Amino acid sequence: MISIAALAAVVLWAAHQEPPALPASPGRLAELGGAIAFYLAGCAVRAERWYELLRYNGAQPRRLDAYGLVAVAYFGNNVLPARAGDALRVVLIAPRARTDARTAIGTVVAERVLDVVVLVGLFVVLAYGVLGAIDVPSAGRLVFAALLVGGLIAASAAVAWVLHRRGHLRRVLAFLAPMAEATRRLRSNHGMQLLGITFLVWALEWIAWWLTARAVGLDLALLEVGYLMGLASVFALIPSGPGYVGTFDAAVVFGVRALQYTGAQALSYVLLLRFVVTVPITLIGLVVLVAGYGGMRPIRTGLARSGAR
Repeated sequence: MISIAALAAVVLWAAHQEPPALPASPGRLAELGGAIAFYLAGCAVRAERWYELLRYNGAQPRRLDAYGLVAVAYFGNNVLPARAGDALRVVLIAPRARTDARTAIGTVVAERVLDVVVLVGLFVVLAYGVLGAIDVPSAGRLVFAALLVGGLIAASAAVAWVLHRRGHLRRVLAFLAPMAEATRRLRSNHGMQLLGITFLVWALEWIAWWLTARAVGLDLALLEVGYLMGLASVFALIPSGPGYVGTFDAAVVFGVRALQYTGAQALSYVLLLRFVVTVPITLIGLVVLVAGYGGMRPIRTGLARSGAR
């Protein structure tokens, strides 16, 4: 529902803008190709990071599986709801890496923690520090967000207290422990190394976003691109449909307009950026899933076996 509302707002806004300007000249098309190449390079570094997380947490993955299943995860996340791509890679990696599903889930959670640390930090530094003149959420909205987070924490604490009173908390914690272990182990040199890899991931995506802007003739500075990327990551925390549809687009449009560019420029950028970060990796993931892992049949079999157990 959030995605539909956000997408409808973006479409309604876009209908009142000038037609988008998409790349046509050889130079612009070369910049578009470069953007796709850097984005795919970032995906490859993500796969290497996941491979290291799996190994450090006792799994025995093949590097080829880590790379292939990250592409499958992108495919699933972009076409299925509820981040189902991550479920696909967990189901497929667990037997191949000789680990259990909860440990594999834990490595995915650790990835998210690393990404959030880097991107939220980037947004705060650029939006409230370096680029202080741009539009950012007001203090009142930040207080509201803080109260909302505080309410969620309080509700979680209340649920934990009820489980404890009923004698269920220990079993719940024992079930969840393997999922939290990978994140807990980030408090080490291992975590610092992975944080460095995460910076590399987003540096590559940063260049991809910048080249995409160049391809549509949008003269964004690198710092402005970093602000947009961080802003989109904050919007990505909002529950949404496949591929962050609606919320991602609204974030980019809001950010470009906040940087004082025209509506037509914002529309051109969001359309091409959506193509760069969605279409190539989704197609690659589909091919890998069908050619390398037999499509959806092994996944359904694995889920059926898990349910039987």
